[in-house]
Parts: sequence; structure tokens; C-alpha cells
Amino acid sequence: MKFAINYSPQAEKLWREGVIQVDLFKCPDWPELARRVGEFHAVYVHCSLQAGRGRLRSADYGLLRRWLDTTATTVINTHFAVGASDFSPMQAITPEAVIERAVSDLEALSEQLPADCIVIENLPLPDPGWNDDIVAEVADPQVISEVVRRSGCGFLLDVAHAIRACEGAGRADVKAYLNAMPVDALRELHVVGVLPTPDERGVRQDHFAMTEDDWEVAEWAVSQIRQGHWRQPDTLAFEYGGVGEQFEWRSDEVVIAEQAPRLYQLAHSV
Repeated sequence: MKFAINYSPQAEKLWREGVIQVDLFKCPDWPELARRVGEFHAVYVHCSLQAGRGRLRSADYGLLRRWLDTTATTVINTHFAVGASDFSPMQAITPEAVIERAVSDLEALSEQLPADCIVIENLPLPDPGWNDDIVAEVADPQVISEVVRRSGCGFLLDVAHAIRACEGAGRADVKAYLNAMPVDALRELHVVGVLPTPDERGVRQDHFAMTEDDWEVAEWAVSQIRQGHWRQPDTLAFEYGGVGEQFEWRSDEVVIAEQAPRLYQLAHSV
């Protein structure tokens, strides 16, 4: 597997100094940032698209094709995000209804892009501040697996999101939850730290430094790939650090210098 890390000025500095090795810098879908980073290193774009909200037919397909043609982006990612507000007051929110919404959106995307270039990512549950009204069905591995099966798209497994969703759904066994995901369609793996204690909303936020608990789950996940229990993804991405207001304050050089080399070795062990 290739190793990627969220692009941040701190990660760039450490890479230029030879402190960390990076196969790919992962950038948000900001054209100017992706262009600038692509001038000195292989870069791929992580999109903000959402499947299930009825918005994918109006996506900028020219821009999506440009990512595929001009960067190291090999898949266009979407997030499985269906909210209660996406249904009419008289419409029942059922697993089938949630599946149909996501599959309809993904079919719209696959009319413009090859299905093998599309992946769907699991989200945390709950997800306050990002997807406030997200429905519980989007965190159900059976629902996610059915969306992947019907759409023919690939799967992006975010381990930190899965940990949070497992806790949010009241499930005790994170590994069983991960194994129930559509790991036979795995194309990309995301890892990052989850805070040990909940915030004022009762949520353990992610995109922080890896703790020992996080390392244990990440190493177990890679062992599942190594042993052939999960499909081997193309990339393992460390989602620590970044640019912009949300990430500037959690892009600590010390964390990156300490944790990125260990994850690089973990990715390249497969």
C-alpha cells in the first residue's frame, strides 16, 4: 500500500527535511492547493461529495475528471451522508429508503465516471457540526454493504469514523463492526487518532494524534489485509493535520514526525 498524509505546511517541511517519507500528499478539493502541492510532490484529492442527499447530479464533473487526469487521484470519493431532513415528513426512514437514496446518487455519478473510480466512505455517528441530522442507518454495516453491492462502487474505510459510529450505535466490539463492513470492496483506508474523552456533546472527536488504542486497531486492520481477510487497498492515509481553520491548530510537527514514519512502515508492510 502507498502511504499518504493530509497535506499541511508542517508535513511538507518534515518531508523536505527528510524526517518523514510520503508517497502521496492528500489534499481537500481545493484547486489552487492541489495545483501548488502537485508542483513538488505526488498529490491526490479527497472530495467533499456526499451520497444520499440528491446533490450528485449537479456535481462539477469537469473538475472531477481533471483530478483524475492531472493528479495522482485514482478514485472519486463520496461520503455516505443521509439526513432526516432529506426525507419528506410523510416518508418513513427505513434501511431500504436510505439505501435507495445513496444508490440513486451513486448511479448519477457513475453515468459520468467509471464505477471503478468511485468509492463511498463511512461516517461517524453522531456527527455534530458536520452532519447534524445524520440517520443511524448510514452507520449500519449491512446498509453500507448493500449500497456498495448495488452501486458497484468501492469502499473507503475510515477506521476512526467506524470507532465513533460503533460507540454511537452502542456496539461493544469494534473489530466485529469493522469486519462486517464491505471490506471485500476496500480501496482506501484512513486512520487517525480519536480523543480518549468525549467533548461537551458526548462525542469523542477524531483527527488527533494516535493513541495506543488507535494503534492497536490500525495494526489489527492492516493485519486483516496482510492475511487476505480484507481486500488490499491502494492507499493508507494518515488524516492528521491539514490547512484551514479546522486543522491549523492540530498539525503538530512533533506528532507528525513521530507517527508518520511508523504508519509509513505499516502501509509498506503489505
